[in-house]
Amino acid sequence: MFSSERRQPAGLSLAGVVVLALAFSCAAQTSRVAGAVQGSVVDQTGSAVGAATVTLRHQGTNQTRKMLTNSEGSFRAGELPVGQYELRVESGGFSPYVNVAIVVSVGTVVQIAVRLAPATVQQQITVSEQPPPIDPTQTTEATTIDHDRIEESPVVSRNYLDFVLLAPQLTRSNTQGATGGKNALADSGFTFAGLRSRSNSLYIDGVENNDEFAGSARTELSPETVQEFQVVNNGLSAESGGGASGPINVITKSGVNTFHGDAFVFVQNGALNARDPLTNETGAPDLSRYRAGLSAGGPIVRDRTFYYFAGEQEGARGDDSSLIPPSVASAINRVLESGAFPRIATRAINPTVFRVARAETEVSVRLDHRIGNNHSLLLKYASTNNREAGDGFNTGGLVDPSGRGSSFVEDQGVTGSLVSVLSNNALNSVRFQVSTRRAVLRTTDQIGPEISIAGLVDFGRPYDGNDKRRENHYELIDVASATKGRHLVSFGGDLDWINENVSAHEGLGAVYTFPTLDAFQNGQPDQYRQAFGNPTTSFATPRYSGFIQDHWTLANRFTVDAGIRYDFEHLPAQFKQDVNDFAPRIGIAYSPSPTWAIRAGFGMFFDRYLLAAVNRALQKNGLQAFEQVADGQAATQIFQTELGGSATNPIPSVRPSIFTADPNLQTSRSEIATAGAERLITRNLTASATFLFARGVRLSRTRNVNLLPPVVLTLSNAASLGIPNPFPQQLGRLVFPPARLSSTFDDIYQWENHASSVYKGLSLSLNRRLANEIEFSGSYTLSKAIDDASDFDEQPENPYLIRAERALSSNDQRHRFVLSGTFDLPIGDEEETKKPSGVIAKLFGNIEVAPILIIGSGRPINPLTGFDANRSGSFPLASRPLGFGRNSLSTPAQVQFDLRVLKFFKIGEHGKLDFVAESFNVLNHTNVAALNQFYGPESSPLPVFSRPNKASIPRQLQFSIDFEF
Repeated sequence: MFSSERRQPAGLSLAGVVVLALAFSCAAQTSRVAGAVQGSVVDQTGSAVGAATVTLRHQGTNQTRKMLTNSEGSFRAGELPVGQYELRVESGGFSPYVNVAIVVSVGTVVQIAVRLAPATVQQQITVSEQPPPIDPTQTTEATTIDHDRIEESPVVSRNYLDFVLLAPQLTRSNTQGATGGKNALADSGFTFAGLRSRSNSLYIDGVENNDEFAGSARTELSPETVQEFQVVNNGLSAESGGGASGPINVITKSGVNTFHGDAFVFVQNGALNARDPLTNETGAPDLSRYRAGLSAGGPIVRDRTFYYFAGEQEGARGDDSSLIPPSVASAINRVLESGAFPRIATRAINPTVFRVARAETEVSVRLDHRIGNNHSLLLKYASTNNREAGDGFNTGGLVDPSGRGSSFVEDQGVTGSLVSVLSNNALNSVRFQVSTRRAVLRTTDQIGPEISIAGLVDFGRPYDGNDKRRENHYELIDVASATKGRHLVSFGGDLDWINENVSAHEGLGAVYTFPTLDAFQNGQPDQYRQAFGNPTTSFATPRYSGFIQDHWTLANRFTVDAGIRYDFEHLPAQFKQDVNDFAPRIGIAYSPSPTWAIRAGFGMFFDRYLLAAVNRALQKNGLQAFEQVADGQAATQIFQTELGGSATNPIPSVRPSIFTADPNLQTSRSEIATAGAERLITRNLTASATFLFARGVRLSRTRNVNLLPPVVLTLSNAASLGIPNPFPQQLGRLVFPPARLSSTFDDIYQWENHASSVYKGLSLSLNRRLANEIEFSGSYTLSKAIDDASDFDEQPENPYLIRAERALSSNDQRHRFVLSGTFDLPIGDEEETKKPSGVIAKLFGNIEVAPILIIGSGRPINPLTGFDANRSGSFPLASRPLGFGRNSLSTPAQVQFDLRVLKFFKIGEHGKLDFVAESFNVLNHTNVAALNQFYGPESSPLPVFSRPNKASIPRQLQFSIDFEF
């Protein structure tokens, strides 16, 4: 524990006043929506002062919380809204004690020990210095991003969740991964500890904000409405749940007694930007982008009722570039122009630029009301409306505009909470949400089919797309806590009812896969795939959770958190119900000295079922819908019979292929162990080292379970295996015969959870909190992630040889360095000098600079032949070139340097006008996001094999004006 005896002026010392103040943050013991303050009060001899009055006042709203210390002199105030507080301690015979520097953040406990002095003369002692930024009792590692960092740091998308990537042990999700990067289902955008990007949990004001179908986030908020958020790197609280990976807790702003707000506009023009280095286009890119917004908050009834509103809208139009080789496009266009294959709907390939557009609107309104002295009510409405035209999904560089699509996503939700102080030692909070998401994907080519030529081009209506779904959430949470002696016990429950109404048109337009350009020109696909039947489904998946946890202070330097959580997700009746999901958690913290904190812990975390996988098993069960797959000569015959188009009716000679769920399906989970130490270097600077081990257990994958054991293909047995003219990449390979275990079906794609992952990571961090207008944080992570499947639809090359899939995970990034900060130039600060500024100071003063530098090693990419070489029926494709292992390719190292420079002018007493310039990827480094992973069917690779075919943004410039009032 930290203590600091403050020296008082002489007049106060005559009264014999000695104040011992202690304050630190504990991210393990409070809720995901608020903070807490706890401490002890003693007299000059160290004896406990019981029945002392403790008053906490929020300095923005004047809302107060009063309590009495117990017989041991202890007190605790939980479920406190984030913000700055004044703490006042009073007891008969003692001088009042006031601390005005109590800052409560989300997921933290501020602890303070106060030593009162006798009231020999009437006086008040006020403390205003911040406590040290180290928490010796913290059992959980978390990264808190406050509003100043959100507001002042550069971010190209205005998505505050991009700042998640500033935390250690996290990395951006691999956009290509093992399956080719053509999945239209967006994920969360980041991975933690090598776990899956669809397994993260996002909470806003205490209720979940997850898209359960895709594993992404739902409602997007304007950064203006986000007060702060917390990334729980290795949370061990039993209250944390709803995902196998790390939770993110977001808190929105509330109004205060002072009316405040801002109005802003961001603009960007392509004439100032660099062009994508992978394209052959010249000149400046065509881009016009603006984003305008307004926020305002204040009191409706002072000290009682408050409001906060924020809204912003973006519009962008420009061009994007295709990386399709012009020679390939010309060859295909000649075939299409000749009139061959007249039922192919796409009649021309575009190898140059094409138009894209984006429109986004975000609105939120929050009301806070205090009912009496012991109850606080919150109500919030939030809405998001996003439209992306031309490039909403399937954005790989070799995808023709006809194979891309547009997306429309609309979110609306009402959330609320009631926090009640039941007694001096007990609290209860009730939270709810009613929300809905409507998501529509629409392909540019509405007819089909999709034509896929390995490593060269994809065009036409893609397999994914033309989907519509409505996802409704109804959630109710109740959490109570009580203190008794050295124990703080928390317990609660969560009911989250989710309804899905889906119209999934996957495969209805047909897909023809060609191993070479010559094969397309000759009308000889290697595989045909098409779905038939009813695309609509409707189902509910209620989720029930409960937890209990004890925070036990065994001694002043030793703390234990122990708890258990239970989760149960009720799947539709066709699925096995897993009712044994009990997750124990334990964390310990030991402080050998006031400047050291040593921590360790272990916890199990059960995941959610991905409802996209549930939907496939419900829809394509052989009764409602199914797929048909034909290979080799059979595929060629269908293509030529249908004149290149999709089939109107099922092919009588082709058996159906279905999707099913493992009859022994169980919930995926992670097991996380962590150990680390933190050191206070100076009053504002801390350093830490943390080792984290994460094991993914029973992770989901898809596997064809209807295959007979494979045999090695040779020239002598090729015809009997249905491959009379094998390619070099098929000779000597294990190939599956055309017969099946069940003659009723061709392929049976089973969604199962037999995959696993292992992550080991060491992170070194250095953090300086804001002081003297300088704040920075830096971290380096050395890690390794291994798995045998990185997503739910990834299939093994050989379903009989799963161990061959064990390799670097698609989520692996061996080295990652992050440095970010904000600081003011030390020129012209009138508030510091108390003097008018000169000319130089007026020109160069009031300038704030905020850089972000991220350097990371390359990401694994899975090499593929580009066709179903082993006849496993896998889709996405899974056959790898001979001699290549899974994820054996890698992108180059990545360097991203962003910079924001702000110059402000004061207007009146409270107004401020900001002029901002931002640059993203200042160094214009080519950050390769994807490679051409297709080797081709021959002995030698395609010339384009392993070449970059997608990169992150080139250098961009953005300007904005912001008026704060």
